[in-house]
Amino acid sequence: MISGIRGRLVTVLLTLATTATSGADPGTDALIDRLARPEPETTSFIEIRYSSLLTEPLVVAGELEHRDDGALVRRVQDPYRETTTLLGENVTVERDGSRLRRFSLDRAPELRGMLISFGAMLKGDRATLEQHFQITSSETKSAWRIDLVPRSDKLRARLARIRVDGRADRANCMTMEEPDGDATVIAIGVSERDTLPSPLEREQLQSWCEQSGAL
Repeated sequence: MISGIRGRLVTVLLTLATTATSGADPGTDALIDRLARPEPETTSFIEIRYSSLLTEPLVVAGELEHRDDGALVRRVQDPYRETTTLLGENVTVERDGSRLRRFSLDRAPELRGMLISFGAMLKGDRATLEQHFQITSSETKSAWRIDLVPRSDKLRARLARIRVDGRADRANCMTMEEPDGDATVIAIGVSERDTLPSPLEREQLQSWCEQSGAL
């Protein structure tokens, strides 16, 4: 059950974690400062999962919320209804037609490291963030990009890199790249699939993330 829920939790964190900072790079500091959002914060999303085991991408849509009590909530509304809530060390998963599931992060120590890091992003905790990730960024007049590479071998075994693409003061997409080449792309602020390129080929979607996003 834990392995099936990891992707849901990372989606919650990636889409809402927009206050990271890196003391080693003033350019990154300035970029991230523009992305900060107050609590509570809610945004729509469409998540596209690319896997070598799938003949076509798996697509889900819904809303993500960072509540003022610190909870992170992912609500899938299409093609099924499911709510995943992370509060402290506890995770609950509610899905229509299924029983409520609960578990503690004690059962997934590598996931805890990831969650601690993204919690640090939300709080602007530079020391904790840099403990878990190497942070780099680049920016042009029309777009910017942030890369987070896990420092620990254990985390890199599951997650090769997190890539965030955007422009001005908002993120367009967050991409989780796995060591085997599979990836999950989260389009932020998007509620209609027609907004995205068709067909949903990975290269086309990445270009959309880099150039325009949901504008």
